[in-house]
Amino acid sequence: MAPIIGAVAHYFRKTERATAMAVAGTGGCVGGVLFPAMLRQSFQSIGFVWSMRCVALIDLICLSICILLVKERKLSEKQELSFKQKVKLYALKSFDFAALIKDKPYFFNVIGCVFAEGTIIITSGYFSFICVKNGFTESEAFLYVTVINVLSVIGRYLSGVIADKFVGSYNVIIFLLFITGISDLVMWMPFKANRGALWAYSVFYGFFYGGIFSLVPNCCSQIVKADIFGSRYATMYAVAGLCLLGFMPASSSLIGDGWDNRRNDGFIILAAIMSFISGTAYLVTRTMTVGWKWRKF
Repeated sequence: MAPIIGAVAHYFRKTERATAMAVAGTGGCVGGVLFPAMLRQSFQSIGFVWSMRCVALIDLICLSICILLVKERKLSEKQELSFKQKVKLYALKSFDFAALIKDKPYFFNVIGCVFAEGTIIITSGYFSFICVKNGFTESEAFLYVTVINVLSVIGRYLSGVIADKFVGSYNVIIFLLFITGISDLVMWMPFKANRGALWAYSVFYGFFYGGIFSLVPNCCSQIVKADIFGSRYATMYAVAGLCLLGFMPASSSLIGDGWDNRRNDGFIILAAIMSFISGTAYLVTRTMTVGWKWRKF
């Protein structure tokens, strides 16, 4: 994903990137709607193995089209490199872990990304599980997830437009992260067995999480130059990926078999705390970059 998102950033000014990346990222949300619906039927008709083969074929087709269409924009004329020089360049320049030490705003931006991704991944991963353990059928839990994914498409696009046209990516993502944490504590935790409340939460959470996913890469692009965005973005998600390897098992251990609502409440509190930590980290980056004064950023 890092090279693809990096290529998108090269073609748009900072005042247009949030919308561009939101549109580029809607495919993930659309897939989140279509794949569960497809797999729900195919598991019963052709079984798990052939369902996975169908998914692999779809992925192969989509990624092949991606490879054919994505092209890096050359920001300046550079000397043509040999194959050996390109391999050496990509091996050494694809990541920039030294920036985590040298660039403090970038460091806190990475922290924001880690916990934003963490709260979204663990919530998305265990939301339907907690629904089932609180008396809902698998079909009802599936409908909630579908609503979340549908609303995330709208949330991605609108958040990008609002960020570009009005208040800036950092201001939007900080608001979305704090309101997501509050929604977890106020709507999900006390009313996780209430159908009406879960419908409302699914709508709100879908919109919020779509916006957060959309703005994470653009926030990174706001504080780094376009020609190094790819390596900084790759570094950010390398750190996030390593942290997620720990977040998921920890969340699973916390929930257990799902029948103890005190443990489920603890999981929801964890998701909310991660949202607050992420929002705070992005706020620190914003403050270090433009100060406390209100402005579009």
